[in-house]
Amino acid sequence: MAKPDPGPIQDVLFSTFLAPLVIGGPMHLHKPIGGLVALAMEGDRPYPDPDLGSHMQLARVRIARALAPVDRFEAPTSAEWAMTAVLNDLIQSTHPGFDAVFRRSSPAKLLTILDETLDRVPACATVGEALSRHTLFSRVFDVTRTDVSLSWWTGKETFLGTEPPARLKAWPEIRRVNETRLPRTLVELPTGGGVVQSTSFLSTLNKFLQVTPLTDLAQANRKEPAFQWSTGTLGLVASRNGRTLAIRALANLPEGATDDALGAATRLLVERKAWQALGIVLELLGERLLSRAVRIASKGGDATPIAEDKDGGASGFTRSAGAFAAQRFIATTGAGLGTEERARVLALLGPAAGSGAGKALAQLLGG
Repeated sequence: MAKPDPGPIQDVLFSTFLAPLVIGGPMHLHKPIGGLVALAMEGDRPYPDPDLGSHMQLARVRIARALAPVDRFEAPTSAEWAMTAVLNDLIQSTHPGFDAVFRRSSPAKLLTILDETLDRVPACATVGEALSRHTLFSRVFDVTRTDVSLSWWTGKETFLGTEPPARLKAWPEIRRVNETRLPRTLVELPTGGGVVQSTSFLSTLNKFLQVTPLTDLAQANRKEPAFQWSTGTLGLVASRNGRTLAIRALANLPEGATDDALGAATRLLVERKAWQALGIVLELLGERLLSRAVRIASKGGDATPIAEDKDGGASGFTRSAGAFAAQRFIATTGAGLGTEERARVLALLGPAAGSGAGKALAQLLGG
């Protein structure tokens, strides 16, 4: 069998899919690419449109600088190109016309291929790789498809992701043309006329997020697919630099919803008795809560302490476990705080640390 030549596909994919994903603007899907071609894509390929390539690279730097002082990125690696192809095919699987056009390859079979392809995408070896992938896929949940419902005096029709023919919109007043536009988010695509099962789609999307762990964490407050700790995210936050990036990314999200997501995911580690993973996560939760307490303390006056866990909810779990870990961090390192500031921060952490998960952890660890 001849080795596939993915170069021309990469050129089209860059111009119509990847660059718009990073920069913003209309995206156009390539026909299903498949795992064999996706994994054969070569990294550091010159951009077919140098100006558009420069624009995309600058956009990547702007995304990165929200989290770290980075000045430039190399062109996408082979792994990043494979991920781009997978994302194209994942979205393509939701199109209602897919099953009719590709009768021998149903959407369900395509998702299986995508899962197997993602299994062969190497994990991020460095924090820099995680940041690089994030600059390409940070806007994945901004992907939408606009469906247009058009009715006129003799009929009606819905156009999924395409514009109605001009002839159907002609003489709008005479023909009583009524047009309704409905944007559908990425996770809504399977239920918006698609033929792929929503659960299967979300499972593959979750697997995609796991190979871009910083993006996974930066969207932790999403409803679907629910955030879960994975090998990728645990590997990222296990390092000092990775944890810093993760905390900065989480700080950009709504606090309450993020506490809920992190608490639900961390509880699963407890249920599974994944103690090593739990230890890694507690460091993240502790530093995150410490940062919150320091920020509150810096405002002066009679600051309100971090709320204790009264109802055993996921959000309370995050606060109490994080406050407990923050207290231990201060006790062992001082956290760079002066005597008065340290006392103030510990007072703010006290109620949360002494309740719920924090109380249970103190009893378990004997202090």
